[in-house]
Amino acid sequence: MRTAYPTARLRGSKQQKEESVDKQGIIDASRAKREGERIFYTSCPANGCWDSACVLKCHVKDNKLIAIEPDDSVNANDSREDCGWENIWKGNVQMRPCAMGHSWKKEIEAETRLLHPMKRVGEKGPGKGYFVQISWEEALDTIADKMKEIKAKYGPYGIFHSQYPSFEKNGFPLAAWWEAGFGAWGEHSTSGHAAGEMLHLGVDLTKVASGRSDASPGFEASDIFNSKLFIMWGMDPVVAWFGPTSYYMQLAHEYGCKTIVIDPRYTQSAEILADQWIPIRPGTDLAMMLAIAQVLYEEDLIDHKFVDEWVDKAGFEEWRAYVMGEGEDGIKKTPEWAAPICAVPAETIREFARLYGTTKPVHLQYFYSCAKRHMGDYSAIASMLLQSMTGNIACPGGCETGACLPTPGRVPAPRADWHRDPGNYKPPVLFNNNCLTEILACQKDYWEGRMSESEFRHRIGSPTNDSPLPNIQMIIFENNYGNNHSNVNKRFAGMASTEFNWGFQWHLNQPTAELCDIILPAPIWQLEGMDEYMYGHQRFVSGPNGMRNYFTFCGRGLDFPGEVRSKEWVWTEIAKRLGVADKYNPRMLDVDVDHWVDAQEAVYKEAFENWANNETIMAYLGYEKRPTWEEFNAHPVIRTEIDSPYYPFRTRIERGESPFETPSGKIEFSSNYVKTHDMTESRWRGQIEPMPVWSPSYVEGDIGSASNDGFYNPKVKKYPLSMVSPVSIYRQHSSNDNNPFMREDCYRHAVWISGVDAQARGIKDGDICRVYSDRGEVELTAYVTNRMMPGTAAVHHGAWFQTDGTPAECNTFGEDLRGTPNILLDDGHLPHILGALITAGLVEVEKLRDGDAEGFGNEAERGGMRGASVALNYRRSLGEGKE
Repeated sequence: MRTAYPTARLRGSKQQKEESVDKQGIIDASRAKREGERIFYTSCPANGCWDSACVLKCHVKDNKLIAIEPDDSVNANDSREDCGWENIWKGNVQMRPCAMGHSWKKEIEAETRLLHPMKRVGEKGPGKGYFVQISWEEALDTIADKMKEIKAKYGPYGIFHSQYPSFEKNGFPLAAWWEAGFGAWGEHSTSGHAAGEMLHLGVDLTKVASGRSDASPGFEASDIFNSKLFIMWGMDPVVAWFGPTSYYMQLAHEYGCKTIVIDPRYTQSAEILADQWIPIRPGTDLAMMLAIAQVLYEEDLIDHKFVDEWVDKAGFEEWRAYVMGEGEDGIKKTPEWAAPICAVPAETIREFARLYGTTKPVHLQYFYSCAKRHMGDYSAIASMLLQSMTGNIACPGGCETGACLPTPGRVPAPRADWHRDPGNYKPPVLFNNNCLTEILACQKDYWEGRMSESEFRHRIGSPTNDSPLPNIQMIIFENNYGNNHSNVNKRFAGMASTEFNWGFQWHLNQPTAELCDIILPAPIWQLEGMDEYMYGHQRFVSGPNGMRNYFTFCGRGLDFPGEVRSKEWVWTEIAKRLGVADKYNPRMLDVDVDHWVDAQEAVYKEAFENWANNETIMAYLGYEKRPTWEEFNAHPVIRTEIDSPYYPFRTRIERGESPFETPSGKIEFSSNYVKTHDMTESRWRGQIEPMPVWSPSYVEGDIGSASNDGFYNPKVKKYPLSMVSPVSIYRQHSSNDNNPFMREDCYRHAVWISGVDAQARGIKDGDICRVYSDRGEVELTAYVTNRMMPGTAAVHHGAWFQTDGTPAECNTFGEDLRGTPNILLDDGHLPHILGALITAGLVEVEKLRDGDAEGFGNEAERGGMRGASVALNYRRSLGEGKE
């Protein structure tokens, strides 16, 4: 009997041939489609990505962005990570962008993209006025004239530039020559930890950031592999920490590092990484930490060698006495004492403390969210003291738990020289950078004699009693600055009250545009033109933290759309009108707008060639021959290997020098600075105890730690849910809230509420709810989930403030329809010290109506362009609906 195999083989051969032809046809068609395509590399250091400068491989054809690929600089033409365990230890990993990095195409081509200069007709503020298109000449002339007018009327401190005036810096580009503008102390992200770092560890991030101190408290990503136990306290790195550090945390867990998550939410990190999840009431972290310390003291789970060498003994004993009930209050801070406060069982707290105290090293990451609350400084301080008790604060695999990001750089990058004059004006530091809202709210009362100078200084965090005082009448916006801080109603009212504001915006319907008299179309930095970036970054961008063993060059991308122009061109044109352009930008003084990007690129090429001619740098990086500019642009990621990773304070510790610049030169469990200074007359302008205690002496009553946003505040009777505002994997602060890829296709913005709390309020998943506090209200759909512990709620950070235009009680501009949590949050601190940016508060949620096709399934329409003010302004900006 004949077999059928030969026939089958013939049939298969013919089929394979046809498939081969088809495959080749597909390849040929794809190749033809990509003829004329150009590839350039750039980075994506937009708002919020402080751990990395991810690498984007961009494909462009006919000035259109065709595709964005991940970094392929380790494995050429391949984004996989298969370089081996040893290489991963050395930091040889590719800097792959997240979903937001891949979504920029939708930002560039957005229907709401601002493409022309626009002037407001009518008053500033949501629901008021509208925009009309104007020429660049009119925009620049008006801006320059108004700058001169406001400086003449109010002096040099009447103009505020919003681009990150933190770490005592001033963002106003023309300050040094036009002699105006001012800076601020403090910053946003680590603001809740700053008091602990300075008062108990003696760490001044301003000095670290400026290179004046090498007591850097950060760690490099691969140091996580040295840890035996990883504690994520209020931390969700899978979602909230973009870049390699999050990736290394996941790798460490896979390779056996035990992980515990402490959080009121069952986060993605808890689901993916945690061996144990411990839910805790928001704002009660300090109680649990005091109980952990009590167990450590009682069972002698202390690293005595470290404590003897690096800890001030008097303060160590003082805090021990308080924790053990030998202090004034006589209360022993046992797990049984803490359990009813923080809703964590006493047995869990005790066993956690024992595991923590008997494991070494431990990476206890007490993250920003927990500390950025009213009096959250105390829990941040306590986390640092726990790490000090156990010797985990300054060792391989350990963590300082405050500003964990700053580390020394490893790769010297080129630096373009624009031949700028150094200037003679040094902008003074006038306030705490989280107190801008307060300045705008009360400056008129001070300058018109209704508020004392002392009270004004206290409200704004004036650094000294001799510091000049601001009278802000012009705000220059570089981003969506109005939207992103607490107490939005108060903030917008203050920003709308100034004489003249202007700034750069991406979208016509950005909330901050509503606060401007003139808005200028902003380039998307990483993809259009060749402008510098914030904090002195040029186009040679290094990962700012976590993994600083590389830099990438952000090459020339797309041409500007519409009438979008380089920001550097704009500032140079304004400088010409102010008479300082020859000092601000002498190399570009006579370059016309059509050749601007060419001239910028020439300066960067010069900088690269000077760098490549440095034989010492070339030898350090392992180059056998000097790379050309063309070769560099083809592969613009420069990387060196990490020999052994940086851990907190490593530079000082290994030299045998103290990194702790306190009065005693050691870690102070009880701050000697606080004991010897009137803190109300310091730049902190408020009260704080010398050591973290549960019941501060300046809190009235006997309700315990009565913070403005905690369960033990009397207003919890009216607003019984403790709301947190976590960041999302789909937002960089508020960037991408208008991006269809990030809003409609993958993300549901809602108020998270537990099943228990939802049932008590008659709320079902998808229902439309009113979420309100004593500061404002917002309309949101409900996400009913047991990922939230009872008594809590969550609204993710990043949504744009857009209203129905109908003012009401607590709603200066109307109810928010899009869902910013910042409208619900208080910004008050006093009598406690100033400094922390508040990101949590007390709210109530009530059902408005059942979820339906319009309300639940159409977020973009309900909370996007439907807001009366924004929709009207948008139509008017296009020439429709003018009155």
